[in-house]
Amino acid sequence: MNKVKGFTLIELLIVLVLIGLITGMAMLSMGTADPRDQQKLEADRLVKLLELASQEAITRGEVLGLELFEHGYRFTVVKKQKWQPEVTDMIFKERELLPQMTLAFSMQKKAAFLNKLAVQGVEPKPQIILTPDGEMDSFQISLTMQNSDSTFLLTNTQNDGLVISSLDNP
Repeated sequence: MNKVKGFTLIELLIVLVLIGLITGMAMLSMGTADPRDQQKLEADRLVKLLELASQEAITRGEVLGLELFEHGYRFTVVKKQKWQPEVTDMIFKERELLPQMTLAFSMQKKAAFLNKLAVQGVEPKPQIILTPDGEMDSFQISLTMQNSDSTFLLTNTQNDGLVISSLDNP
């Protein structure tokens, strides 16, 4: 009998699936090369976390805060009448930005000084307070990045709520 040499359909499908998986992992590991995309992603993350923290404050009936730094941020909660970093919910963990990203904060059109990063052992001083009644003061957070001509602004107003906008510098 003549034996036909070649690949079966199953073998070909397995190879195609493996190639697809390897290609997908390579694309994910490359990340986004465009600094503007990285800025937008971080701005979106911060807005979503603020919205979630506001809902969490209402659900828990507790006051939560957001402490901003030049290169990161962390959520805080009041325990024993003192601000403490939020450590019970990993969604609200302390976050450090990419080294080339910088945050700036202003409230009522007055710029606020931000420390570079959190200092361990020092009582947090949140700039944004999230209350159980769902209220949040008006503020503006700007997110800039080296090698990017864009600045993303996160603004909270009484009329519009949390809004992301972009300023493109020529």
